[in-house]
Amino acid sequence: MKKRRIILPLILFLSFYFGQAQLIMIDDETGEFRYEDVARAEGVSSSEIKSRAAAWLKEYYTQIDSVRVDTAGINQLNTYHFKWTLIRKSIDVDLFFDVVIKAKDNRYKYDFNNFRVGKMSKGDLQAMPLKKYIDRFPTDYQILIEEPIDTEITKAIASLNYYVSNNKMEVEEDDW
Repeated sequence: MKKRRIILPLILFLSFYFGQAQLIMIDDETGEFRYEDVARAEGVSSSEIKSRAAAWLKEYYTQIDSVRVDTAGINQLNTYHFKWTLIRKSIDVDLFFDVVIKAKDNRYKYDFNNFRVGKMSKGDLQAMPLKKYIDRFPTDYQILIEEPIDTEITKAIASLNYYVSNNKMEVEEDDW
């Protein structure tokens, strides 16, 4: 009887995880993938937040497009390359997305949006929306592509928050 009590919740969890789970944040209005929020930066002016955010973008992401700073904020086209496994086949994915950061004294708003999959060709981005790309695959496998994206964007947001607050990158400890 004990085995049944353990196995049933595990089966329910796995069926939820591989069946209907949705990891990537979805904008309620547009239905597109988007990570946005307002974060606090106590004692930091809006100009200093912009400066720190621009420095973070240059250090954290590979440069495709230069960081654009204006009175409204900062934005940059970014990329994240990863592999995901569909059944037994490893697939290379180049994810492109925009990061927009707007600042006010003591707070800022970050917005990771316009997610798309594609390639750069002669300086031009040839891509399709991430949602359209993911919808091409069976539902059971969609979570496998969403997981590395959600993990990366969540990690990037934590790094941005640390950088804006501390004016330096967080040093990861060796895990040995």
